[in-house]
Amino acid sequence: MDWRDLQTFLATAEAGSTQAASADLGLDQSTISRRIASFEKRIGQRLFERLPTGLILTPAGEQMLDTARKVETDVHSLERRLIGGGEELEGEVRLTVPPYMLSGFLGDILAEYHQSHPDVHLDIDVSMTEANLTKREADIAVRGSNTPPEHLIGRRAGTFHMTLYARKDLAAQGMSLPWIGWGEPGELETWARDRGLSINSRIWNTESMEGQLALVRQGLGMAVLPCALADTQPDLARIIPDQTWPSRDVWVLTHKDLLSSPRIRSLFNFLADGLRARKNLFEGRLTSA
Repeated sequence: MDWRDLQTFLATAEAGSTQAASADLGLDQSTISRRIASFEKRIGQRLFERLPTGLILTPAGEQMLDTARKVETDVHSLERRLIGGGEELEGEVRLTVPPYMLSGFLGDILAEYHQSHPDVHLDIDVSMTEANLTKREADIAVRGSNTPPEHLIGRRAGTFHMTLYARKDLAAQGMSLPWIGWGEPGELETWARDRGLSINSRIWNTESMEGQLALVRQGLGMAVLPCALADTQPDLARIIPDQTWPSRDVWVLTHKDLLSSPRIRSLFNFLADGLRARKNLFEGRLTSA
C-alpha cells in the first residue's frame, strides 16, 4: 500500500467528508475523491458508504481505520527520530506562532536568531490553530496555554497579562467608551463582571485580536488586548493604567524526539530565552526588558 493512500483515507475518515479532509491535506476535493476510489479499486473493498449526509465507514473501512492510525503513529515516530538524530546546525525548522505574537516582540527574537544562525531556515505557520507536534505539523510551537500537553517538552516564559486599551486621544473618556467584544453572547459580560467592570455598550464583535486592535485604532471603542501587543503601539493608551489581568502562560513547546536535533534545540532555547528576557513586556510592566 502507498502511505499517501492511507493518509488520504485516514484524513477523510476522521473528518467525515472529502471536503473537510481537503483542508487538512491541502488538496482539492476531487483529488481526494479520486485517490479514495482508486485505493478501493486496488484493494477490492469499499471503504465508505456514500450517503447524502456524508461518508460512513464500511466494516472494511473500520478495520482499515485501526491499521491506518497505527501506521501513522509509526511513520511520525520514525520521522521525528530521524530528524532528532541529525548533527548539523542547518536545515529547515517548522515553527507555529499566533499572529499577534509574530507582529510584536517575537519578530525581533526571530530576527536576532537569523543573525546568529543563518543556515537554519524557518517555515513559519502564523495561525491560531494549534498544530499537532506529534504528527510533525510543526517542530516548535509558541503558545499561550495554561495546560500544555504532557507529552511535549516545554519551557514556560511567563504569563500573558491583558487590560483595556483605546486610542490615545479617546482614552480620557474611560469606561464610557463602547466595548469591542469577542466570544459567545454573554462571555465578555461575564469576564467584565468578574473583574468589577461594567459594560455600558458594545459595538462590534470579532475573535481576531488583530481585528480588535484595528477597530480600536479607528476610534470605535475600547478592547481587552494583550499588554505585549498594545503597550508597543504608540497610538494606544490604557483605560485603567495600573490594572492588568493575567491570562494564559507563554510556552515554547516541542516533541521530546526532536530536541536532540541541533537546529531544533537551538531555536527552542533561543525562543525560550528571548521570551523570558521580555517577561516584563508581556506581563504588563510597561518596559521591554
